Amino acid sequence: MTSAIVLIAASALVGIATGYIFRIWALIIISPFIAIVSAIILRVYEFGMLAGVTVIALCLAASQLAYLATSYLRHARHVSAHDEVDGEPGEISEQEIRRQNK
Repeated sequence: MTSAIVLIAASALVGIATGYIFRIWALIIISPFIAIVSAIILRVYEFGMLAGVTVIALCLAASQLAYLATSYLRHARHVSAHDEVDGEPGEISEQEIRRQNK
């Protein structure tokens, strides 16, 4: 059981490291690597088929969620859900909007 928790935590750490360094395309390479390494380690510790698949799925989910959380936190200041509305044009002006005060 301890090996499963360590694998999930290590997968989350790999996801965090990937989120700081690479773009989302790196998950295409890292996810199979995590699954293969987890399968080998779980086989060595004699996990059953159902338990092994469950742990591998949790490892992949932890890695991807950690990646998404890290990349969100890195870009959170650029992804503001509510900008101030003060009547002034923002950084990106919208050219097709006519002036309201004629």
